[in-house]
Amino acid sequence: MQLSRIRVRNFRNFEDLTIDPFPSPAVIVGENGVGKSNLLAALRLVLDPDLLDRHRVLGGDDIRDGGPGLAQGVEVSVEIELSGFDDDLDARSVLDGAIVSLEPLTARLTYLFRPRRRPVAVAPTAGPHAPETDASKDSAQPGMEAGDAAQDVLTASDYEWTIFGGADPGNSMRDVKRYAAFSVLPALRDTEQDLGRPERSPLTRLLRELPPAPENLEKTLSAMKQARAQLADDANVKRLTQQLTDRIIALAGPRLSIAPSLDFAGREEDLLRSVQLYIDAAGTRGIGRTSTGMANVLYLALLLERLELRRNAAEGEDTLLAVEEPEAHLHPTLQRHLFFHLLRSLDRLMLTTHSPHIAAVTPLTSLVLMYEEGDGMVQARAVPSALLEERERKDLERYLNVSRAEILFARGVVLVEGIAEAYLVPALAKAAGLDLDAHGIVVASVEGTSFTPYARLLGPDGLDRRFWILTDGDQTDLDLKQYPHLREGGLTRAVDVLDVLAPQEGEGCRTRLEAMRQLPLPADGSARAGRAQLVEDAAGHRVFVGEHTLEIDIARLLHGEMQAAFDELVDGPVARRNFAEALAGTRAATTLEQREAVLTRIEKKEVSKGRYAQRLAAHIEQVEDLPERVRVLLGAGQNTGVTEGDLTRMGGCGPLLALINQLCLACLDRPLVAAPTPEPVAEPAGAVPAVD
Repeated sequence: MQLSRIRVRNFRNFEDLTIDPFPSPAVIVGENGVGKSNLLAALRLVLDPDLLDRHRVLGGDDIRDGGPGLAQGVEVSVEIELSGFDDDLDARSVLDGAIVSLEPLTARLTYLFRPRRRPVAVAPTAGPHAPETDASKDSAQPGMEAGDAAQDVLTASDYEWTIFGGADPGNSMRDVKRYAAFSVLPALRDTEQDLGRPERSPLTRLLRELPPAPENLEKTLSAMKQARAQLADDANVKRLTQQLTDRIIALAGPRLSIAPSLDFAGREEDLLRSVQLYIDAAGTRGIGRTSTGMANVLYLALLLERLELRRNAAEGEDTLLAVEEPEAHLHPTLQRHLFFHLLRSLDRLMLTTHSPHIAAVTPLTSLVLMYEEGDGMVQARAVPSALLEERERKDLERYLNVSRAEILFARGVVLVEGIAEAYLVPALAKAAGLDLDAHGIVVASVEGTSFTPYARLLGPDGLDRRFWILTDGDQTDLDLKQYPHLREGGLTRAVDVLDVLAPQEGEGCRTRLEAMRQLPLPADGSARAGRAQLVEDAAGHRVFVGEHTLEIDIARLLHGEMQAAFDELVDGPVARRNFAEALAGTRAATTLEQREAVLTRIEKKEVSKGRYAQRLAAHIEQVEDLPERVRVLLGAGQNTGVTEGDLTRMGGCGPLLALINQLCLACLDRPLVAAPTPEPVAEPAGAVPAVD
């Protein structure tokens, strides 16, 4: 049995949160404060048998801010659906009154907190004994104007709660939580202390579930009884007992009926509680001799073993275990190994985490991303199982595992082809006055040119996150029959992404792209006719297509910084001079030979694109006149602003600058190049202000 759908309304920071479908196992990720712990608290209201009933009575802090409160008659509900119990006759019997669907077999349970009576509007009166009038009755009706009447204020004592099955609040099913149980393990902060306290240790509870054989317990207790008798005859034990008796009589007098004695635990329960956990086979190193992280692992292992025993019992509980922030005190490598195993061996498991290391080993179909919309409303998205092909899913899981699981925690993602863009895009943003890290924007290299699976994952049918794509133009003029997929490779990738984000527009763009491909690339290196419009259309969907490769495209804008970075990496004056000459040839429309002259010098063994980009980024961050440079390239006046269309149509570095422009608008609420604010006109001395 598993959770398949959750809906929470008016509870804490949730106005109306729905997660459908809800995966199993589930790993819930999101920023701090988005409500991951509140989601677990909501589920406890329905399913946790250990939550006291008095704690199901909500207080003012449990009601969502910004909406009706306790005084106004708010209703709070937590609705869950359970499935996967078709072959479990016990579950079908217990949940019989909650079934809402037969295909697939689904049961619905709802926690509802609501007033016993509705608040009634009462008309204001002239005095405490003013008679009721027709007008006062009318004022109690819904829709009355503000100020016409006062509301009858409710308090917490006017509320009741219930857990019901199906769609009928009268179908009480409070006891079902003892079968379909939910257990929350708080963040593993100090499990060593719990393991050392028998009443809280999962080892004691596990021994109760799987106790030693009765005959062995009897033999052990008998041996301990003989040992106690022998020890009681010890002279020092007798002496200590008598001294303690005399001390008590001296303090309280002979009337106090206390006869102290020293003995060892002699009951079965005491024997089980006295069992200690050691971390070595010889039983010499207690739990206090290990690290906090390893104590957490031991604690979790004991807890999972106990849950498994209870599930397999004749009348077992089908417990769903939720663990908050299980990464506490665990080394990243141990996090990855431990939770890779757990997430593939347990289906009734739920984790909330901030750890990209746990997210990295999570199956994509187990991810639940919680995020806050611009209006403050919390939403959650899971990855539908049919969204990705099996090959794409495995490739993306491998990518997240090895490279950039942090994209799951980001407010926005810029996807780029390689390491050079990953260095240079944040540097150019910083030159524009934008710190991407401070605004939660991650620049992630996909290490290639296949952006479509990422668009599916992050797009409207997937996690629905804000993302941008930057790709090289890769204009080529190879034989169309032999290499049809290589001509205008950048726009081809963009149209593939548009097929995911805007299928109808993508179809039209593909038709225009195929027609444009038939045209030869102009000999002077300029763009084919119609290319600028396609680039602009793609930018409208946050897909930015350069003209050639990044290093060539930025040469007109950043040639001084490019030369300085090269000179720092290459000592030879001849090599520096050759690079300067090659760079000068790229400051207008470029031919293939001119582009290769620059790229071959960057890509040679003693430099490499990654190392060069890393050094170049340090220089770009220091650029202080980026808007002025953009105006110069566009031939724009000092008193004019620059639009996104101006940037995308300029070619070269234009699409890259258009990307930075969108990031500035999204994060700083201003464009990359804004029109100067006009100076206020001073009033002449002695002037009289105009009056309307």
